[in-house]
Amino acid sequence: QAFSTPGRGDPCPAVSVCSMADGDHVLKAASRVWADIRGELQERDCEEELADAAVVPPEDLRKVAKWLQQTVTKFGASAAVADGPGDPALKPVAEEVIKAFTAALGTLLSLRRGAGCCLRQELREIGGLLSEAMDQMGASVGLPDMPIAVGKTLDRIKHLERVSVQNRASTRRRILMSLAQIRDANRELTEALRERSAEEGAEACGALSDEDLDLGELDHEELEPHERRLVEAILAATTALEDALKHASQACLPAADSQEAPVPIATLEVVALNAVAAAGAVDGLVTHAVGGIDSDNFLASLAALRKATGSFGDVVGGVEIARALDGVQAAYDEVPADEK
Repeated sequence: QAFSTPGRGDPCPAVSVCSMADGDHVLKAASRVWADIRGELQERDCEEELADAAVVPPEDLRKVAKWLQQTVTKFGASAAVADGPGDPALKPVAEEVIKAFTAALGTLLSLRRGAGCCLRQELREIGGLLSEAMDQMGASVGLPDMPIAVGKTLDRIKHLERVSVQNRASTRRRILMSLAQIRDANRELTEALRERSAEEGAEACGALSDEDLDLGELDHEELEPHERRLVEAILAATTALEDALKHASQACLPAADSQEAPVPIATLEVVALNAVAAAGAVDGLVTHAVGGIDSDNFLASLAALRKATGSFGDVVGGVEIARALDGVQAAYDEVPADEK
Protein backbone atom coordinates (compact mmCIF):
# COMPACT_ATOMS: atom_id res chain seq x y z
CA GLN A 1 0.00 0.00 0.00
CA ALA A 2 1.24 3.51 -0.80
CA PHE A 3 1.96 5.92 2.02
CA SER A 4 0.84 9.55 2.13
CA THR A 5 0.23 12.33 4.59
CA PRO A 6 -2.87 11.47 6.63
CA GLY A 7 -5.87 12.89 4.83
CA ARG A 8 -3.79 14.70 2.21
CA GLY A 9 -0.95 14.37 -0.23
CA ASP A 10 -0.19 12.41 -3.34
CA PRO A 11 0.65 8.77 -2.63
CA CYS A 12 4.28 7.74 -2.89
CA PRO A 13 5.39 4.27 -3.91
CA ALA A 14 5.62 1.77 -1.07
CA VAL A 15 9.11 0.46 -0.37
CA SER A 16 10.10 -2.41 1.85
CA VAL A 17 13.28 -2.71 3.88
CA CYS A 18 12.89 -6.45 4.34
CA SER A 19 15.47 -7.40 1.69
CA MET A 20 18.75 -5.61 1.13
CA ALA A 21 21.28 -6.10 -1.62
CA ASP A 22 24.98 -5.94 -0.95
CA GLY A 23 26.01 -2.42 0.02
CA ASP A 24 22.50 -1.46 1.12
CA HIS A 25 21.45 -0.55 4.64
CA VAL A 26 18.16 -0.49 6.53
CA LEU A 27 17.29 3.05 5.35
CA LYS A 28 18.42 2.71 1.74
CA ALA A 29 14.77 2.66 0.70
CA ALA A 30 14.58 6.39 1.44
CA SER A 31 16.92 7.14 -1.47
CA ARG A 32 14.89 4.93 -3.78
CA VAL A 33 11.65 6.66 -2.83
CA TRP A 34 13.21 10.07 -3.48
CA ALA A 35 14.61 8.90 -6.82
CA ASP A 36 11.11 7.81 -7.84
CA ILE A 37 9.40 11.12 -7.10
CA ARG A 38 11.93 13.92 -7.49
CA GLY A 39 11.09 14.23 -11.18
CA GLU A 40 7.59 15.31 -10.14
CA LEU A 41 9.09 18.42 -8.55
CA GLN A 42 10.86 19.67 -11.65
CA GLU A 43 9.98 22.99 -13.27
CA ARG A 44 6.29 23.52 -13.74
CA ASP A 45 4.24 23.46 -16.93
CA CYS A 46 4.17 27.04 -18.24
CA GLU A 47 0.43 26.74 -18.80
CA GLU A 48 -0.30 25.79 -15.20
CA GLU A 49 -1.82 28.59 -13.16
CA LEU A 50 0.14 29.65 -10.10
CA ALA A 51 -1.65 29.15 -6.80
CA ASP A 52 -2.00 32.35 -4.78
CA ALA A 53 -2.74 30.62 -1.47
CA ALA A 54 -1.49 27.66 0.54
CA VAL A 55 -2.37 24.30 -1.05
CA VAL A 56 -1.50 22.38 2.12
CA PRO A 57 -2.29 23.76 5.59
CA PRO A 58 0.88 24.49 7.61
CA GLU A 59 -0.36 22.24 10.40
CA ASP A 60 -0.29 19.25 8.03
CA LEU A 61 3.37 19.90 7.32
CA ARG A 62 4.15 20.28 11.00
CA LYS A 63 2.29 17.05 11.76
CA VAL A 64 4.26 14.95 9.29
CA ALA A 65 7.54 16.60 10.31
CA LYS A 66 6.81 15.77 13.95
CA TRP A 67 6.10 12.15 13.03
CA LEU A 68 9.38 11.90 11.11
CA GLN A 69 11.27 13.51 13.97
CA GLN A 70 9.91 10.98 16.45
CA THR A 71 10.75 7.99 14.26
CA VAL A 72 14.29 9.24 13.57
CA THR A 73 14.90 9.85 17.26
CA LYS A 74 13.66 6.35 18.04
CA PHE A 75 15.85 4.90 15.28
CA GLY A 76 18.91 6.67 16.64
CA ALA A 77 18.28 5.32 20.14
CA SER A 78 17.72 1.79 18.82
CA ALA A 79 20.79 1.86 16.58
CA ALA A 80 22.94 3.01 19.49
CA VAL A 81 22.30 -0.28 21.33
CA ALA A 82 21.89 -2.54 18.28
CA ASP A 83 24.20 -5.45 17.59
CA GLY A 84 25.53 -3.94 14.36
CA PRO A 85 23.69 -2.80 11.20
CA GLY A 86 22.30 -6.29 10.60
CA ASP A 87 20.49 -6.52 13.93
CA PRO A 88 16.92 -7.75 13.19
CA ALA A 89 15.59 -5.49 15.92
CA LEU A 90 16.33 -2.48 13.71
CA LYS A 91 14.03 -3.60 10.89
CA PRO A 92 10.65 -2.55 12.37
CA VAL A 93 12.09 0.76 13.57
CA ALA A 94 13.53 1.41 10.11
CA GLU A 95 10.15 0.57 8.55
CA GLU A 96 8.54 3.31 10.64
CA VAL A 97 11.20 5.80 9.55
CA ILE A 98 10.59 4.98 5.88
CA LYS A 99 6.83 5.32 6.33
CA ALA A 100 7.20 8.75 7.91
CA PHE A 101 9.75 9.83 5.30
CA THR A 102 7.46 8.71 2.49
CA ALA A 103 4.57 10.62 4.04
CA ALA A 104 6.78 13.72 4.19
CA LEU A 105 7.55 13.38 0.49
CA GLY A 106 3.82 12.95 -0.15
CA THR A 107 3.27 16.33 1.47
CA LEU A 108 5.93 17.88 -0.76
CA LEU A 109 4.18 16.40 -3.77
CA SER A 110 0.91 17.96 -2.63
CA LEU A 111 2.62 21.35 -2.42
CA ARG A 112 3.75 21.15 -6.03
CA ARG A 113 0.22 21.74 -7.35
CA GLY A 114 0.13 25.31 -8.60
CA ALA A 115 3.71 25.83 -7.41
CA GLY A 116 5.96 28.21 -9.29
CA CYS A 117 9.68 27.87 -9.94
CA CYS A 118 10.71 29.27 -6.56
CA LEU A 119 8.55 26.92 -4.54
CA ARG A 120 9.40 23.88 -6.64
CA GLN A 121 13.09 24.56 -6.25
CA GLU A 122 12.64 24.88 -2.49
CA LEU A 123 10.77 21.57 -2.42
CA ARG A 124 13.49 19.87 -4.47
CA GLU A 125 16.20 21.21 -2.21
CA ILE A 126 14.63 20.06 1.05
CA GLY A 127 13.66 16.69 -0.44
CA GLY A 128 17.19 16.08 -1.69
CA LEU A 129 18.86 17.21 1.53
CA LEU A 130 16.54 15.11 3.67
CA SER A 131 17.06 12.05 1.47
CA GLU A 132 20.83 12.49 1.63
CA ALA A 133 20.73 12.79 5.42
CA MET A 134 18.59 9.67 5.73
CA ASP A 135 21.00 7.72 3.54
CA GLN A 136 24.00 8.85 5.59
CA MET A 137 22.22 7.99 8.82
CA GLY A 138 21.46 4.48 7.61
CA ALA A 139 25.02 3.95 6.43
CA SER A 140 26.43 5.10 9.77
CA VAL A 141 24.73 2.43 11.90
CA GLY A 142 27.41 0.76 13.99
CA LEU A 143 29.95 3.51 13.30
CA PRO A 144 31.28 6.17 15.70
CA ASP A 145 29.71 9.02 13.71
CA MET A 146 26.19 7.64 14.08
CA PRO A 147 25.11 10.38 16.58
CA ILE A 148 26.32 13.07 14.17
CA ALA A 149 24.33 11.56 11.31
CA VAL A 150 21.18 11.41 13.45
CA GLY A 151 21.67 15.04 14.50
CA LYS A 152 22.06 16.09 10.87
CA THR A 153 18.85 14.30 9.92
CA LEU A 154 16.95 15.96 12.76
CA ASP A 155 18.27 19.32 11.58
CA ARG A 156 16.99 18.63 8.06
CA ILE A 157 13.60 17.80 9.53
CA LYS A 158 13.54 21.23 11.17
CA HIS A 159 14.11 22.72 7.72
CA LEU A 160 11.28 20.57 6.38
CA GLU A 161 8.95 21.97 9.04
CA ARG A 162 9.81 25.52 7.95
CA VAL A 163 9.47 24.93 4.20
CA SER A 164 7.16 27.36 2.41
CA VAL A 165 3.61 26.16 1.83
CA GLN A 166 2.67 28.79 -0.74
CA ASN A 167 4.22 30.63 -3.67
CA ARG A 168 4.26 34.04 -2.04
CA ALA A 169 6.21 32.81 0.98
CA SER A 170 8.75 30.95 -1.15
CA THR A 171 9.16 33.90 -3.51
CA ARG A 172 9.71 36.24 -0.58
CA ARG A 173 12.31 33.90 0.88
CA ARG A 174 14.22 33.91 -2.41
CA ILE A 175 14.06 37.70 -2.63
CA LEU A 176 15.30 38.10 0.94
CA MET A 177 18.31 35.88 0.23
CA SER A 178 19.30 38.07 -2.71
CA LEU A 179 18.56 41.19 -0.70
CA ALA A 180 20.99 40.09 2.02
CA GLN A 181 23.71 39.58 -0.58
CA ILE A 182 23.14 43.02 -2.07
CA ARG A 183 23.20 44.65 1.37
CA ASP A 184 26.61 43.08 1.97
CA ALA A 185 27.85 44.62 -1.26
CA ASN A 186 26.41 48.00 -0.28
CA ARG A 187 28.24 47.87 3.04
CA GLU A 188 31.49 47.15 1.22
CA LEU A 189 30.97 50.10 -1.11
CA THR A 190 30.03 52.39 1.76
CA GLU A 191 33.08 51.30 3.72
CA ALA A 192 35.37 52.01 0.76
CA LEU A 193 34.00 55.54 0.49
CA ARG A 194 34.09 56.09 4.26
CA GLU A 195 37.72 55.04 4.52
CA ARG A 196 38.68 57.57 1.88
CA SER A 197 36.72 60.33 3.63
CA ALA A 198 38.33 59.44 6.96
CA GLU A 199 41.81 59.63 5.42
CA GLU A 200 41.10 63.06 3.99
CA GLY A 201 39.82 64.28 7.36
CA ALA A 202 42.86 62.94 9.21
CA GLU A 203 45.24 64.60 6.78
CA ALA A 204 43.41 67.92 7.16
CA CYS A 205 43.82 67.70 10.95
CA GLY A 206 47.47 66.81 10.74
CA ALA A 207 46.99 63.25 11.92
CA LEU A 208 49.49 60.52 11.15
CA SER A 209 49.16 59.10 7.64
CA ASP A 210 49.82 55.58 6.43
CA GLU A 211 53.13 56.81 5.06
CA ASP A 212 54.07 58.17 8.49
CA LEU A 213 53.33 54.77 9.98
CA ASP A 214 55.17 53.05 7.12
CA LEU A 215 52.24 50.73 6.41
CA GLY A 216 52.55 51.15 2.67
CA GLU A 217 50.76 48.54 0.63
CA LEU A 218 49.90 46.51 3.72
CA ASP A 219 46.93 48.79 4.33
CA HIS A 220 43.99 49.62 2.04
CA GLU A 221 44.58 51.53 -1.20
CA GLU A 222 43.17 55.01 -1.62
CA LEU A 223 40.50 55.63 -4.22
CA GLU A 224 41.44 57.83 -7.12
CA PRO A 225 38.88 60.58 -7.94
CA HIS A 226 37.56 58.68 -10.95
CA GLU A 227 37.34 55.50 -8.87
CA ARG A 228 35.42 57.33 -6.20
CA ARG A 229 32.90 58.66 -8.72
CA LEU A 230 32.45 55.16 -10.12
CA VAL A 231 31.98 53.61 -6.67
CA GLU A 232 29.45 56.30 -5.77
CA ALA A 233 27.53 55.57 -8.98
CA ILE A 234 27.56 51.83 -8.28
CA LEU A 235 26.34 52.46 -4.74
CA ALA A 236 23.48 54.58 -6.09
CA ALA A 237 22.47 51.74 -8.41
CA THR A 238 22.73 49.00 -5.82
CA THR A 239 20.82 51.13 -3.32
CA ALA A 240 18.03 51.50 -5.89
CA LEU A 241 18.11 47.74 -6.37
CA GLU A 242 17.98 47.18 -2.60
CA ASP A 243 14.95 49.48 -2.32
CA ALA A 244 13.24 47.66 -5.19
CA LEU A 245 13.76 44.25 -3.60
CA LYS A 246 12.54 45.50 -0.22
CA HIS A 247 9.36 46.69 -1.93
CA ALA A 248 9.00 43.36 -3.74
CA SER A 249 9.50 41.48 -0.48
CA GLN A 250 6.75 43.45 1.19
CA ALA A 251 4.49 42.95 -1.81
CA CYS A 252 4.82 39.17 -1.50
CA LEU A 253 2.83 39.16 1.74
CA PRO A 254 0.78 42.36 1.79
CA ALA A 255 -1.00 43.47 4.93
CA ALA A 256 -4.58 42.29 5.25
CA ASP A 257 -5.83 45.88 5.50
CA SER A 258 -3.79 47.15 2.55
CA GLN A 259 -5.76 49.34 0.13
CA GLU A 260 -3.41 48.61 -2.76
CA ALA A 261 -4.12 45.89 -5.30
CA PRO A 262 -1.82 42.90 -4.64
CA VAL A 263 1.08 42.44 -7.01
CA PRO A 264 0.46 39.27 -9.06
CA ILE A 265 2.53 36.33 -7.86
CA ALA A 266 3.76 35.74 -11.42
CA THR A 267 5.30 39.24 -11.45
CA LEU A 268 6.96 38.71 -8.09
CA GLU A 269 8.35 35.36 -9.12
CA VAL A 270 10.04 36.94 -12.14
CA VAL A 271 11.62 39.46 -9.78
CA ALA A 272 12.74 36.72 -7.37
CA LEU A 273 14.35 34.59 -10.06
CA ASN A 274 16.15 37.54 -11.64
CA ALA A 275 17.21 38.88 -8.24
CA VAL A 276 19.59 35.94 -7.91
CA ALA A 277 21.36 36.92 -11.13
CA ALA A 278 21.25 40.60 -10.11
CA ALA A 279 22.97 39.86 -6.81
CA GLY A 280 25.71 37.96 -8.60
CA ALA A 281 26.18 40.84 -11.04
CA VAL A 282 26.42 43.32 -8.16
CA ASP A 283 29.21 41.26 -6.63
CA GLY A 284 30.99 41.39 -9.98
CA LEU A 285 30.67 45.18 -10.21
CA VAL A 286 32.11 45.64 -6.74
CA THR A 287 34.96 43.18 -7.27
CA HIS A 288 36.03 44.71 -10.57
CA ALA A 289 35.67 48.36 -9.55
CA VAL A 290 37.11 48.66 -6.03
CA GLY A 291 40.91 48.44 -5.88
CA GLY A 292 41.40 48.68 -9.63
CA ILE A 293 39.11 48.51 -12.64
CA ASP A 294 38.94 45.30 -14.66
CA SER A 295 37.12 46.66 -17.69
CA ASP A 296 36.05 43.45 -19.43
CA ASN A 297 34.63 41.84 -16.32
CA PHE A 298 33.18 45.12 -15.07
CA LEU A 299 31.27 45.73 -18.30
CA ALA A 300 30.10 42.10 -18.37
CA SER A 301 28.75 42.47 -14.83
CA LEU A 302 27.05 45.76 -15.73
CA ALA A 303 25.39 44.13 -18.74
CA ALA A 304 24.30 41.18 -16.60
CA LEU A 305 22.77 43.54 -14.04
CA ARG A 306 20.86 45.43 -16.77
CA LYS A 307 19.53 42.14 -18.12
CA ALA A 308 18.52 40.82 -14.70
CA THR A 309 16.67 44.00 -13.69
CA GLY A 310 15.21 44.76 -17.10
CA SER A 311 12.09 42.73 -16.32
CA PHE A 312 11.36 44.43 -12.96
CA GLY A 313 9.10 47.05 -14.50
CA ASP A 314 7.49 50.04 -12.80
CA VAL A 315 5.95 47.96 -10.01
CA VAL A 316 9.26 47.25 -8.27
CA GLY A 317 11.46 50.16 -9.27
CA GLY A 318 12.77 48.99 -12.62
CA VAL A 319 12.82 52.52 -14.03
CA GLU A 320 14.88 53.89 -11.12
CA ILE A 321 17.36 51.05 -11.40
CA ALA A 322 17.77 51.58 -15.15
CA ARG A 323 18.41 55.29 -14.58
CA ALA A 324 20.99 54.53 -11.91
CA LEU A 325 22.75 52.04 -14.18
CA ASP A 326 22.99 54.76 -16.82
CA GLY A 327 24.84 56.74 -14.16
CA VAL A 328 27.25 53.85 -13.63
CA GLN A 329 27.96 53.72 -17.36
CA ALA A 330 28.55 57.48 -17.43
CA ALA A 331 30.98 57.26 -14.49
CA TYR A 332 32.83 54.43 -16.19
CA ASP A 333 33.11 56.42 -19.43
CA GLU A 334 34.87 59.18 -17.48
CA VAL A 335 37.60 56.81 -16.28
CA PRO A 336 40.91 57.61 -17.99
CA ALA A 337 41.75 55.20 -20.81
CA ASP A 338 45.00 54.15 -19.16
CA GLU A 339 43.05 53.09 -16.05
CA LYS A 340 40.67 50.77 -17.89
